[in-house]
Amino acid sequence: MALKRVTGAYVILLLDADSPDTIIAARKGSPLVIGVGKGEHFLGSDASPMLEHTKEVVYVNDYELAIVRPDELILKNLGNEKITPFVTKLDMELAEIEKGGYDHFMLKEIFEQPSTIHDCLRGRLDATAGTITMSGIQNNIEHFKNAQRIIMVACGTSWHAALLAEYIIEELCRIPVEVEYASEFRYRNPIVNKGDIIVAISQSGETADTLVAIERAKENGAIIFGVVNVVGSSIARISDGGAYTHAGPEIGVASTKAFTGQLAVLIMMALKIAKEKGTISDERYKNLLLELDAVPEKVNAI
Repeated sequence: MALKRVTGAYVILLLDADSPDTIIAARKGSPLVIGVGKGEHFLGSDASPMLEHTKEVVYVNDYELAIVRPDELILKNLGNEKITPFVTKLDMELAEIEKGGYDHFMLKEIFEQPSTIHDCLRGRLDATAGTITMSGIQNNIEHFKNAQRIIMVACGTSWHAALLAEYIIEELCRIPVEVEYASEFRYRNPIVNKGDIIVAISQSGETADTLVAIERAKENGAIIFGVVNVVGSSIARISDGGAYTHAGPEIGVASTKAFTGQLAVLIMMALKIAKEKGTISDERYKNLLLELDAVPEKVNAI
């Protein structure tokens, strides 16, 4: 197959003049989402624009070939073997990608921060009981407790969230943390050892540089933990464990609620690991839980 000879990152869509109702699509390193409608399909790099038409989507993986017709979707690997498409149900509503009376999406998303931070904490943080419930952390707690270091890889806004998380994790968990720009990490020859934990942070879960970085780290035996916003995204699927931020779609280019949502999740991670390791006193742990629980109300007051 010709795709075996193609290098670099790409999404390729092909139309056949003799079969105008058929699109052949392939990807590597760039996101490709296929919306599944009734007698129709939609192709794009993000699921949000498809909400008006369908809430069922298929995230195509690297080295997969999609043959798309109005009433049929066939997935194949590079060996020409058929793959059963995994259909993901979107948990967002159409109203979430509309302005909702605001002049700009960015303004809307700034004012959404109290509710999005609350959603990040909801079901996880119980300040009264003094507990944090995060199955992704709990299922990998021995790896975190025994980790010699944590490497955080991200780009853009997510990288800035990682810079803050570095201070918090080192302070509370006493684990050395390195923060790497994914676009640099993927092109150099970093030292990644078996048992190292790579925390990949991405709002979309499709950041190309971050994806390549964690794929290479995983080959070296590292544990991959994803912090993403989009359920079923590429980073979520490749990770050994993870946590969703539940911040909803972010349309504005300048990140607001995605950033604060990431920080909320990363702080909960640090607190849970510190509690399990015994590197934080009970009094300080409870006080920080109460402070974190109060953040949505304080943001709303501002």
